[in-house]
Amino acid sequence: MKIFSKFLFLLKYSFLGLIFGYAILFFSPNSHLSFNWQEAKSAWAFYKEASKKTTQNPIEALSNKNPNAVLENQSPPDSSNNNEFSFASAIKKAGPSVVSVKAIRQRGVRKARDGAPGDMLVDVYIELGSGVVFSEDGYIVTNYHVIADTDSIMLHFSNGIRKYAKIVGFDKPNDIAVLKVDIETPLIAELGKSSEVRTGDIVMAIGTPFGLFENSVSMGIVSAINHGPLYPRIQTDASMNQGNSGGALIDVSGKVIGISTAKFSLDKNDEIGINFATPIDVVKEVFDEIVKHGRVLRNWIGLDASILTRAGHELLSPGVTFGIGLFVSGTQPNSPAEEAGLQYKDLLTHYNGELITSGEQFRKLFMLTPIGASVEITYIRNKISINTYLNLHEKPKE
Repeated sequence: MKIFSKFLFLLKYSFLGLIFGYAILFFSPNSHLSFNWQEAKSAWAFYKEASKKTTQNPIEALSNKNPNAVLENQSPPDSSNNNEFSFASAIKKAGPSVVSVKAIRQRGVRKARDGAPGDMLVDVYIELGSGVVFSEDGYIVTNYHVIADTDSIMLHFSNGIRKYAKIVGFDKPNDIAVLKVDIETPLIAELGKSSEVRTGDIVMAIGTPFGLFENSVSMGIVSAINHGPLYPRIQTDASMNQGNSGGALIDVSGKVIGISTAKFSLDKNDEIGINFATPIDVVKEVFDEIVKHGRVLRNWIGLDASILTRAGHELLSPGVTFGIGLFVSGTQPNSPAEEAGLQYKDLLTHYNGELITSGEQFRKLFMLTPIGASVEITYIRNKISINTYLNLHEKPKE
């Protein structure tokens, strides 16, 4: 009897220990449980929102097209309709325009172990990715890193058609490439405006993760927006994996607002990371340039410059207000910056008559300058202010 009592005692407190341990994990800020306190709060908030009476389709209320819509004064939805808050219509609209991309690279040739003398084997590597159909005449957008240095590219369309594609052109800085197939396709993506995207908007990523699940969808929100003038990015917590690169990031109305680009992860298992997409406004500009010219036309300045710390600024340019100008750290050979006479430690203060107050402002001014323009600049060297001109042009092909 005593043994049975001890067993019940151990069983009771082991069970209580398990409950206590689970509670700690459930309420932990960095919990790895699939259902934790944060997930519970999100589910409760969604339930409360869904329980409100609505005057319109809730999907429209969440859409960027109607960001100020209020859900009120509508009779309760039909309980038989379990898809009241489904995003299926957005997926149905955008999904067919997303293609699977397989880029084949030849790694080398080796002798076959089993076979006739002289038989050789070709080792290949297949890069997995996705793409988005941009036009009826067969132009597709994907990521440059997916198709870089490939020998052949196979596209698999949502209607079952498989076609080899050729590279029209690419833009490395924005990680965008344009492909072309010799068929006409009606499966065109409807493009939105990334300039209207806001932090907190609901978004979905469509792609082919791991090359296995075509038109796979993950949902999240816009976590942050980098509006940098050179290479802006949309950050999202919508899951992206190998094979999603080049796919569509869409809003709740089914419009493409970005091209999935990269996942930055500090986790060795690549399970936790930050996902990025190139804003569709940038992609459209790159696409038009590549289709028209085969590349993106850009000015070249050949200048390395930055803003120093207050101590560094006061040491190199005493008497000049901290926060004004960029310090030159170097110039590239035969570049417009070198030809203008800029040197190490010069303080560049004005560009085309405007006072330089940040690196972002300077990059924006530079990006807006027409190709081949001659721009007046002012810089300070040894406490002397010097005016000269930058004669901008495209960077020569290497």
